[in-house]
Amino acid sequence: MSDDLLGSTSIFLCLKLPVITVVLFIQDWWNSTSFSNYYRTWNVVIHDWLFYYVYQDLLWLLKRKFRSAVTLAVFLMSASVHEYAFTMSLGYFYPVMFCLFAILGVLLNFAINDKRKSPVFNVILWTSLFIGQGIQVSLYCQEWYAQIHCPLTEVH
Repeated sequence: MSDDLLGSTSIFLCLKLPVITVVLFIQDWWNSTSFSNYYRTWNVVIHDWLFYYVYQDLLWLLKRKFRSAVTLAVFLMSASVHEYAFTMSLGYFYPVMFCLFAILGVLLNFAINDKRKSPVFNVILWTSLFIGQGIQVSLYCQEWYAQIHCPLTEVH
């Protein structure tokens, strides 16, 4: 009985997950004119999880005060998890992504808000994203090269 239930549930999930995933990811993040809209629509699953389980819980704990501080806390948590993933995959700690995400991402999130609707802000957003990715790739490649070809030597 339990095998049948497990099997039918697995088949149901395998058939329904692609549909659910497509629905959750079809949002026009490429047309965003603000960083806050981009962050909300880029990865809807992660945004919704952070919103419902971190942001709203922190707001509830703080009696709906300090919204900006709660937003900052969510950014720092997300930046820390991203940096942890990079550290584990690369094998060294080099907090470029954390600095760009937690500092510049937060500043741009508050500076270029949802009130900006002009396509000019979409160009600014994409230019900023391309520059940020270029900085990250350049610095991580440079550090990767340095880790391989310039190992640290201990001085006694």
